[in-house]
Amino acid sequence: MKSHIKPDERNEKLHTTITVPFEFYASHSLSVREKTHNHFWTLKLFVRGTPKNGMVIDILKLRGITDPYVEKLANTYLNENLALTEEQAACPTCEMLAVYFYTNVSKELEAFDVTLKAVEVELRELEGKEWGAARLEAD
Repeated sequence: MKSHIKPDERNEKLHTTITVPFEFYASHSLSVREKTHNHFWTLKLFVRGTPKNGMVIDILKLRGITDPYVEKLANTYLNENLALTEEQAACPTCEMLAVYFYTNVSKELEAFDVTLKAVEVELRELEGKEWGAARLEAD
């Protein structure tokens, strides 16, 4: 017969991580591809915490926190976007956008009992071909 041991009986502290996706279009140019070109970007936030009332965080609240940062980048030329730092705008890659989202969203999540554990930014051609992604992880 299987034993039904509760997590706290094994001295384990369990956490739940939720993933919330966001999507936007924006253009950029890079030293390796200088001509301005458009991309479809996907942002994924990985938020960790202990569920209270069945939720780590209200996803609508998380969207409300994150949407303004996505909207600042959506449908813009990232190299000239004033929402980005000078370094981020000079080379607006998945890695740099992950830092932008982590820096801004993590500050706002401090008021909640959750941790932004990772931010992933994926880059796609408008036709759907995936170029790659960067994942920024917090310890």
